Amino acid sequence: MNIKRIAELAGVSVATVSRVINHPERVRDKTREHVLNVMHEYNYTPNWFAQSLNLESSKTIALLIPGIETNFFQQIISGVETVAGNKAYAVLFGQTSNLPTREAEFVDMMINRKVDGIIQVNSQLDLEKALSMQNLGLPRVHIGKNRILSNDTLCYLDIEEGALRMTRHLIELGHSSIMALLEETNSSTSEQMNSGFHRALRGAGHTVFFSSAQAENSVRGGYLTVQRLILSKSIPGALVTASDLQAIGAMKAARDAQIKIPDDMALASLTDSAVCSVLSPALTALELPSKKLGMAAARMLIDQIEGILPYVDMPHDLILQPKLKIRESCGNTQDFYEWFD
Repeated sequence: MNIKRIAELAGVSVATVSRVINHPERVRDKTREHVLNVMHEYNYTPNWFAQSLNLESSKTIALLIPGIETNFFQQIISGVETVAGNKAYAVLFGQTSNLPTREAEFVDMMINRKVDGIIQVNSQLDLEKALSMQNLGLPRVHIGKNRILSNDTLCYLDIEEGALRMTRHLIELGHSSIMALLEETNSSTSEQMNSGFHRALRGAGHTVFFSSAQAENSVRGGYLTVQRLILSKSIPGALVTASDLQAIGAMKAARDAQIKIPDDMALASLTDSAVCSVLSPALTALELPSKKLGMAAARMLIDQIEGILPYVDMPHDLILQPKLKIRESCGNTQDFYEWFD
């Protein structure tokens, strides 16, 4: 017996059963009594509660995130904490390292700790585990574009559009050889980046040689990649990295080999940080509104928890757009400090 079956027997939605359990004051008396009677008849008690239907919310949400080392993830955390704090919710963290088994373990742990809902970043859960969360009536929001269940609530950045705009910028500057350095462990994001790159290439109007490679999302990953390109004498006209950390490593490797940026190789990043604007040359990058992403996800989750946004009736998508911050590292010659496209 699970919450979905109780909803079917009572003739109501899973969201209504969840509200009866978590926020009974938000449900009409007649409906609440009917649902409670069905639950009593079938001896149903949600397994993350003590043996009572009258316990209040734990005022705690969980955030499962691949890592905390990048500015992107740090800003998501900041955004989630900002909204949660304003609504008097505590946040429990779990670092999944993009490992499905580790993420599943954290999900079980958070359910046992009676969290009111879960935000998952770049979730790698399998369908069975996602369905089990839904059947428990546990509110969840996924930061990422891959939809596991048809009615998932998604909150994500339009990475494909960002990669498209970055590639168009490089083509407009005259670069005819472009290489993309993607992350080893984030296939969903890499797919979106590749899609944006190829859309731009198809619309170029002339031949642009494109290649791609993968590296860990770190300064070391960028450094070793450029080292290998130097040794193989295959330096591209422009290198686009998945992250600013990779770009910093790439810039260091180029400088060590006396390769000038942007004269010998243009360099750009698909994530921005405070460091990018003070590098020499300043790094062209995509500004990703990652703090706003975290804030939006937290708002959507808390709306589910408090019964404002029903999460089972239909999918909800919130899409945020990145901005291209054009600086000096790709060969732009206009007189500017920093500007958006």
